[in-house]
Amino acid sequence: MKQIIFSLAALLSTTAMVAQSNNSNVTQTGEDNIVNTTQIGASNTSLTIQEGMANNAEAIQGSEAYISSNGVVEQSQTGNKNNAYAQHEESDNQIYQVQIGNGNSARAIQNLAFTGGGNVANQTQKGDKNKATVTQEGITNAAFQVQSGGGNIATSAQEGIDNFSELEQTGSFNTASIVQAGANNLSLQTQTGDANMATAEQWGDSNSVNQDQEGGGNTATSLQGSSAFEARGGIVKQIQIGQENTAFANHEEDNNTILQGQSGDGNNASAEQNLGSFGGENFAIQIQVGNSNVATVSQNGSSNGSDQSQSGDENNASGTQSGTSNTLLQSQSGVGNVATSEQGGSLFTSRGGLVDQFQSGNGNEAFARHEEDNNTIKQTQLGDRNTVSATQNIAFFGGQNTASQIQLGNGNVAESIQEGATGIAGESNLVTQFQFGDQNMATSSQNGANNTSDIFQFGDMNVAEDTQFGVGNSTFVTQVGDMHISTILQTGSNNAATVTQSGSN
Repeated sequence: MKQIIFSLAALLSTTAMVAQSNNSNVTQTGEDNIVNTTQIGASNTSLTIQEGMANNAEAIQGSEAYISSNGVVEQSQTGNKNNAYAQHEESDNQIYQVQIGNGNSARAIQNLAFTGGGNVANQTQKGDKNKATVTQEGITNAAFQVQSGGGNIATSAQEGIDNFSELEQTGSFNTASIVQAGANNLSLQTQTGDANMATAEQWGDSNSVNQDQEGGGNTATSLQGSSAFEARGGIVKQIQIGQENTAFANHEEDNNTILQGQSGDGNNASAEQNLGSFGGENFAIQIQVGNSNVATVSQNGSSNGSDQSQSGDENNASGTQSGTSNTLLQSQSGVGNVATSEQGGSLFTSRGGLVDQFQSGNGNEAFARHEEDNNTIKQTQLGDRNTVSATQNIAFFGGQNTASQIQLGNGNVAESIQEGATGIAGESNLVTQFQFGDQNMATSSQNGANNTSDIFQFGDMNVAEDTQFGVGNSTFVTQVGDMHISTILQTGSNNAATVTQSGSN
């Protein structure tokens, strides 16, 4: 039994019509189909085509309070038990909904009692049991949703002006949701494969999110701003190629940028900026190539920057920054590398600190930490089984410490610890350690003020240890050759030690 229900704007009465140029076309094939069409305004057009059984289509343009002019609604359904609903209220709105398959549901609402707007909603579904929902408020919003496969869910909600949302899913059982509030927001989500999940939520000014997933089982989540903090000018772009990758991005306010790219399977990238704090011009870039790589960046403060790049398998990179003007760069190539860097502690900010870590080879580990005031750590490793650790201040105040460690070869270990207590005025410490060869070990520990330690090793089986406590101490150790050992311990003030050893190499 066919049912066709038209309002007075489409059929008998013309008194409910604001203008006389409305057009409605309905084509139904099958049984028990229902069409409801209500048009108020000028130049409205509604076209509904249904094939199959038990389809339901409803189109509403405008209301008694808000007229809809120049709006177009087209709904086409093919299959069984499809449901399509379309409504917009005023000026220049267009809705296109096409469903092919069984049990599909499409819903598009524009303006929601807001006046004005050139909103466009376009939904296309192919497959079974798909669901797509678009809700738009304000002016110049546009949402495009395309789904292919079965059981996909796409949801887009926009509020404000100049918002744009595009979502495309290919495969089965994918889920994507976009929420935008504010002005000039842009969000693009593309998923290819099965069981992918993408969520983007924006409010504030000039935000942009681009998430692209290829494969299956990938998860990408982006949040800009919160209920307490807006996100101004932030950009999040997440690209995942492969399967079972996970990317998370969050920043809250002021000119933040996060770019995450993953290639392979099982990679995990997470970046957070500001962490509930105001302000900041933070950016984070993470690139992972291979499988099972993990990169995590947390930034708090202003003008922080982080760059992490990993190539190979099972690499791990983590960076935490607190304070102002911090920069953290970590690059890893090989298998099983671990790089961890922290600037500032839970109670101490790190001002102007720089950490640069580079690793190439297998089994490398690099650890870097400094807490406050103009610290710089640079660590470079090439070879196998290398370990470098540099720690500055150790929860003490002050310091203009600098530590640079370079290792070339196999089995090298270099560790530097610099401390600066307020009672000892532990500032202006400098440690430089360079090792080339095999099985070298260099260890330097400084506590006090104006300490300097320089260790150079070239050859095999060299060991150099340096410990300084006091004020104004200086130590220079240079070893070239084989089987050399140098140990220096200084306690007091104004001490100086210089050791030079040269062998057959």
